[in-house]
Amino acid sequence: MSRNQILAIATGVMALLSIFSYNNSQNRAVRFERGQKFLPNLNPDEIVEATITKDGETTHLKRADKEFVLVTSHGYPAKNEAVNRFVRDILNLSLEKEVGSGESLEKELNVMPDGAESTRVVFKNQAGKAMVDFVVGKELEGGSGSYIKRMDGEDSKIYLTSNRAYINTGADAFIKKELLNIEQADIQRISGPDYVLEDQDGTLKLTNVPQGKKESANVSQIKSAITNLTFDKVFVADDPEVASLNFQPRLTYDLKNQAHYTLALASKGERTFLRISAVHDLRSINPAELESDDAVKEKSEQWEAAVKVQEYSQFHGSWVYELNESSAKKFLHNRSELIEDEEKKS
Repeated sequence: MSRNQILAIATGVMALLSIFSYNNSQNRAVRFERGQKFLPNLNPDEIVEATITKDGETTHLKRADKEFVLVTSHGYPAKNEAVNRFVRDILNLSLEKEVGSGESLEKELNVMPDGAESTRVVFKNQAGKAMVDFVVGKELEGGSGSYIKRMDGEDSKIYLTSNRAYINTGADAFIKKELLNIEQADIQRISGPDYVLEDQDGTLKLTNVPQGKKESANVSQIKSAITNLTFDKVFVADDPEVASLNFQPRLTYDLKNQAHYTLALASKGERTFLRISAVHDLRSINPAELESDDAVKEKSEQWEAAVKVQEYSQFHGSWVYELNESSAKKFLHNRSELIEDEEKKS
């Protein structure tokens, strides 16, 4: 056999081996492996929109600047932690096994797009194109997994996840409900409808308490009312459900940093609604006051606080908040409820 014939045979063998290796690698790539991620190629930074649909109700999230807002709640901000947790839980979904495919199995395992009690999730990118579209169906009976199926792409298989797929649904799971979180130590004065609390040596105390009387436990509720203040529901100010409400200023909290928060309340049956506004004493800076580095630093900090207060008031002025009964009760006390008899000495 000539040298050229040997080289030709060797070249042919190498080509066959290359083809075999390629086919084997392709088969390995699509072969199911227990524990593999459900969405291994999803880039969370490219997600601009997300819709979560369950029982006919859709929650629509959309990125606005650096945060997500709830389109289904008139564009109110979503809580970053909740959105991040939602995306992270989906990225962490791993698969236990392939279950099968076919319409009858889809119905049985409730992985139909509009199936009863199924949850459908769609992620879109900047161009409005769907990146991922999948449905979570029933949970494994007697186990910890959930049945899941993609609605996009060529993979029509149904899979069982390694653990139960927890998917947050509904606006309440995402909406940013914190209104204020101001500590008592930062409050200088609280003005109510017929009472005043003032800071005295680091403690807020009710003024003009009569002889033989003392503060009741209700005073502590007023002091802590704007620490971790949250709401139940939010409405745009011109929503027909709240547009005709008669809001009256109820409480003003004057802070030691020269910010002032005024809470106006209105009632509708047993429901209590809140509108909140804020101002800061510093409206401008006089250059003549900036005589030292310390003065520059102090005014800079005050100006930064003033800007934040102004932005806060501008944003919240567009909304009406419904408070839960526990939160509302803290703002509804009158002076007579803040005073009680001192215990008589025996």
